[in-house]
Amino acid sequence: MPLPLRVGDRVRLTTNYQGKQFHHGDTGTIVDVLPAASPQGTPVYQVRLDAGHATVHPSFHEDELERL
Repeated sequence: MPLPLRVGDRVRLTTNYQGKQFHHGDTGTIVDVLPAASPQGTPVYQVRLDAGHATVHPSFHEDELERL
């Protein structure tokens, strides 16, 4: 069983990301893990992407990220 993602992990966006603002293969570092909104939910991960200089970091679901 793989270890859960955590703050400091280097990650890459997978093909599961269907948004328009970022692209499959974009890389970054997890800066925060937000708890699931419901007991059946999954956490959300805020990622500081390598490209760009955002002051608010985008959030992604676990299936949209892979550990590097």
